[in-house]
Amino acid sequence: MSFVLADTSIWVQHFRKNNPLLESLLINDRIICHPLVVLEIACGSPPSPRAKTIEQMGLLRQAVLAGTEETLYFIEEYKLFDSGCGAIDISLLAATLLSENAQLWTLDKKLGALATKLKVGFVGKPH
Repeated sequence: MSFVLADTSIWVQHFRKNNPLLESLLINDRIICHPLVVLEIACGSPPSPRAKTIEQMGLLRQAVLAGTEETLYFIEEYKLFDSGCGAIDISLLAATLLSENAQLWTLDKKLGALATKLKVGFVGKPH
């Protein structure tokens, strides 16, 4: 079974207007989450009740986390520097690469391009 790590942009879009594909992936336990996505959502305005939304996101299947050294390795190994992506984006990309059968779903063009280049970009249908 393949899994999809939905980044913050996907969640924000879903909270504004229901995304049937995200809903389907959630129902089928195909979404994995990353703590940095939960933190970014917590910094914004998640749907009410706020605490319950954040708690439920934290209960989702979790991505394998890349530590600082692993993330630095990925930056150098895959030449991710000067890509226009920041630390959170690269952390999500590294977690996707470390998580078995995972793809990264994002609306961010630069992050999406990196995910596609590394063959972990989600394009609407899990592999």
